[in-house]
Amino acid sequence: MTEIQADAAPPSPEELRQVIHIIEDLTAVMSREVELLRAMRVRDFGELQDHKLGLVQSYEKQTENLRNNPAFVEAIDPLLRDELTDVMERMHEVMSENEMAINAARTANQRVATAIVKAVEEHQSESAGYSNRGSAGKAAGKPPVSVQIDQHL
Repeated sequence: MTEIQADAAPPSPEELRQVIHIIEDLTAVMSREVELLRAMRVRDFGELQDHKLGLVQSYEKQTENLRNNPAFVEAIDPLLRDELTDVMERMHEVMSENEMAINAARTANQRVATAIVKAVEEHQSESAGYSNRGSAGKAAGKPPVSVQIDQHL
């Protein structure tokens, strides 16, 4: 059994209810992110980030005692412990879905970016140089096209 730190008290039922509520809210935000990513609505994804960051910070702060004192878990009322376990399991499931959706969106965006770069390169190579007759190609006198891809998701 892990010892409880002398200067810390186990979380009250009210504090545990706050943690459960934060976890439920965080899970809902991540579920919404998954929906947006699957719908390729990446622009709307950013709107959730500030809210998610606030929830993560609250979660970290509210669970610090539990993380530092694992013995507290044994002191929690069994019904609250079961509820906490259930919401934690659901959050971990959604976190996995969220990670897969982010990776899928990143891969899709990378493929689109690669296709754009290839199309620009092909266009440049087709219109560069000289023709069979020695005359300048279509792009003679035109500056090269510059392409920059924003890698942020």
